Amino acid sequence: MNRAKLRFSMLSAGRGSNFEAIMQHVAANELNAECISLITPAGSKAIEVANKYGVPVRIIEGDNLFYVLQSENPDLVAMSGYMRKIPENILERFENKIINIHPALLPSFGGNGCYGIHVHEKVIQAGVKITGVTVHFVNKDYDAGKIIAQNAVPVLPNDTPETLAKRVLQEEHNIYWQVIRDIAFMNNSTIGAATL
Repeated sequence: MNRAKLRFSMLSAGRGSNFEAIMQHVAANELNAECISLITPAGSKAIEVANKYGVPVRIIEGDNLFYVLQSENPDLVAMSGYMRKIPENILERFENKIINIHPALLPSFGGNGCYGIHVHEKVIQAGVKITGVTVHFVNKDYDAGKIIAQNAVPVLPNDTPETLAKRVLQEEHNIYWQVIRDIAFMNNSTIGAATL
């Protein structure tokens, strides 16, 4: 029996490295999913990744994110490097269908202002021995949605924010595609149960 592919959109405004890591697994048929669009501001480096893998690009202009997502109607929206708060009308329309990845073990080192290199600076300043990666659902508060998966990364005695960021990013690439794979599996199970 053919399993239906999960249709997901990538919402990115960053370098696109998580997007590329996910697409490598899609291309290798290790992920039963299809990226139907990259949704991004103009000039994003993620556009290069989309072009490489033949993914359609939808440009966000002003406040048209709701209309772009509504027209795409993905099963899942995977965020990466997108710093703007998601409006409540989108959260209501796509409840439990928007996920994000954060470069720390939430609930620690999350919230407004905790993004990018700033997270790793705070981790090192706090003197903790373990940090990591969190994939979570998106809700109205920054980094406060239900946690889906976490992986730990040790903080080494000689770490700088830059060296720590590099190792955490490697773990982001390891975990994010697996979460999407698991959601695709559960999506199929739900569809199968509904059609019995």
